Amino acid sequence: MQQKTIFFDIDGTLLDCWHNKPFTIPESNWQALQILKQRGHQIIACTGRHPAFLKKYFPNVFESYITMNGTHIVYKGETIYDRIFSNEEVFTLMKHFDDVKARYAFIGKTCAWCRNMDWNSIHYFNRIYGIDDFAKTEWNPGDVTANSLEFMFDTEEEFDRCKIAFNDRMILNRHRGNASADLAFAGNDKGNAIQLLTKHAKIDLKDTIAFGDGNNDVSMLTLVNCGIAMGNGTEPAKQAADFITDSIFEDGIYKALIKLKLLSPSIPKENEYINNIIKNGT
Repeated sequence: MQQKTIFFDIDGTLLDCWHNKPFTIPESNWQALQILKQRGHQIIACTGRHPAFLKKYFPNVFESYITMNGTHIVYKGETIYDRIFSNEEVFTLMKHFDDVKARYAFIGKTCAWCRNMDWNSIHYFNRIYGIDDFAKTEWNPGDVTANSLEFMFDTEEEFDRCKIAFNDRMILNRHRGNASADLAFAGNDKGNAIQLLTKHAKIDLKDTIAFGDGNNDVSMLTLVNCGIAMGNGTEPAKQAADFITDSIFEDGIYKALIKLKLLSPSIPKENEYINNIIKNGT
């Protein structure tokens, strides 16, 4: 069988963040990733998350990844693209969000530079990012090497007040499950990032597959040869997909891979030891 390159969104696809068990990874997803690798297929994360999150929750799994919605691309350990805010952009965004009294953070690869947040906001921010002390509160603008910016809000009025920063150069991605949204660069999305990566790696798009569940997955699902939306996905993601599988906790990924004849109907017991190795980070 021709080897495939399979792109996986993280939140709501491989890992759950919206229900009662945050950062839960279904066992069938662990199994699917490892069996795909065993059979010679290439698996690549394609996520809005930052690299530190990916390495914490999926240790030793992804050698290649697209993070922060396409602004940071690593292929087989080599950074092939990295779009960060310039100093001028940092100062311009700070002025706007300070003027509207927004709570916001510049998001980098290993930390976030937070501003106008009280202790409760910082605690919540660290929790949704899944890393203790991810948020920095004492910093200088010249310290910032960020790929995206996120702001938090409690009410629609606060959201409307903050969103006036968005223009043709910036893209708004409002998150599900929590009162936050992020700004990204125009022209930087998951679809464009996959185009850059596949061109660099000389991967034919006809051999690509992607799994996603959110609005920011639409460009990815429409670009690849076979886009698959999770049953728990948004309507735009489902409409963009070639087909819809079951939800994250109904073994949706594994079932879709069976349908594509990339995995067997039953999970081989001999792969259990691989899961233990990956989960222990060894």
